[in-house]
Amino acid sequence: MMKFTGTVTHLSQKGLGVVKNAQNNISYFVYGTWPGDSGEFEIINKPLNNKKFAYAKLIHLMQPSTYRKIPACPHLSLEENACTGCPWMIADYTSQLEQKRNRFIYAMERVGFDTTQLTISLVHPAPQPYGYRNRCQVKTDGVQLGFVSENSYQIAPIKDCIVLNDSCRNLLKTAIQQLPNANWQADVGQDWNFIELDDDMQANEILINQKRLFKQGNTAQNTWMQAWLKEKLANNPCSGKMVELFSGSGNFTQIIAEFSCTTIAAYESERDSIQALKAKKLPNVTTQVLDLFKPMVWKNIKKNVIDAETLVLDPPRSGLKNLHCFFDSFVSLKKIYYISCNPETFARDARIFYRQGWSIVDIQLIDLFPHTPHVEALVEFMKP
Repeated sequence: MMKFTGTVTHLSQKGLGVVKNAQNNISYFVYGTWPGDSGEFEIINKPLNNKKFAYAKLIHLMQPSTYRKIPACPHLSLEENACTGCPWMIADYTSQLEQKRNRFIYAMERVGFDTTQLTISLVHPAPQPYGYRNRCQVKTDGVQLGFVSENSYQIAPIKDCIVLNDSCRNLLKTAIQQLPNANWQADVGQDWNFIELDDDMQANEILINQKRLFKQGNTAQNTWMQAWLKEKLANNPCSGKMVELFSGSGNFTQIIAEFSCTTIAAYESERDSIQALKAKKLPNVTTQVLDLFKPMVWKNIKKNVIDAETLVLDPPRSGLKNLHCFFDSFVSLKKIYYISCNPETFARDARIFYRQGWSIVDIQLIDLFPHTPHVEALVEFMKP
């Protein structure tokens, strides 16, 4: 395979290093690199339908970036079957935060926003860069257990995980101690089974292929997000109806319910989550299981949301995805609070909001998952 030397200039939207090959003027995406890294690279045969970009791998680091550091986790390496769960652990934390903000800015500029006209906060750092994560999903074939390596799509076996909090870390060790386990062997045609762990469960609840209720993966940062929403609602009281989309089991609903809305209509696609929300018996909250990605959903619920003054939404990575009839249904809205876990899909949705006359009032960025490209955005929209 062809080799070349170069220096990583920046990170891609997905968090990979970008280095240009002067021999063919093609830019290459390289895992495990950071801006400022100089080295020797090897082009790899990984398909990408773009003549200006391709993939390469670092085979020799000649001059490390000034921001590079030795990863604290022994499972992180450039080997094909190594764990890829925390790829940014190769860089110091301050630099990680800067790159997360850059990622958000780039996503907004790419859809046409002039970011010089937006006030985009610095990324709120995690108080604990390690030992913070309250949930995870591991894979097992009954012989080994770990995370799936992005580089090989095989199980990267682990013995520990330093980003998990103490409860999850102990659960992980308990699961590993159960290997080998014939009951965890994958069926014919499957590569593995999954095990979900979270700090609300006990060791006897470690089971394969059992989904746990979704919750934000960083307890301290989730508390900060709840405080952000609480402050916003206190400064902009809603005396009428409020709608919450993708309510889950009530992470933000419980904050909304503290205020004097006449009705809070919470919509969520997962029935188990709605049951958990109902069990909280929050005042003035009505719930409905609804597939929010069906083409005509907004038109079907128009009679229930047409008089809503405030909207809170916390969608999955795909964002709203389908805005057909959305603004025809929410005709009375004055405020939108959008909690996003994906800069690209948020930017796409925000551009549509902008074309409908909505202005961005506030953008707060927060780091839920240190050592990863992930960045969360809490955004307030207002319509004049």
